[in-house]
Amino acid sequence: MMAHARPLTTTIELTETELFAKIQLQLVNRYSVDPHLASEMAWDLIDVLSAVDSDIDIFEKYFLQ
Repeated sequence: MMAHARPLTTTIELTETELFAKIQLQLVNRYSVDPHLASEMAWDLIDVLSAVDSDIDIFEKYFLQ
């Protein structure tokens, strides 16, 4: 069985903290969520995305504009 390797990209991947800040900002600005609630929601979303082994690059491309 072969393991699937993630292709190397020339772009620098976001750190978890940078991703958190972008998600929180989108929640506050786009959806008018309270900043404290947006903070909790952002960390929860990062946890879910990590748990299901999702592609953060695609998430950033389509949600974090």
